[in-house]
Amino acid sequence: MQSAIVQMILIVVGIAAAAIVSIIVYAQLSSNAPDTDMDDNIDKTRITTESLCKAVGGTWTAGTPGTCA
Repeated sequence: MQSAIVQMILIVVGIAAAAIVSIIVYAQLSSNAPDTDMDDNIDKTRITTESLCKAVGGTWTAGTPGTCA
């Protein structure tokens, strides 16, 4: 049987480990996030539908196939 002190120490260590993992994940995601406007990350030349083109703020040009700019 473990004493109450040992259980408390294990709980604190578990919380600290979870906090460290959360901080590392947040730092990694933040470093990979874009620094500027999201328009820089959208390749509109690959969009093939008018509704998606308009959703990302592009201008649809009808044709076969249509294009987004």
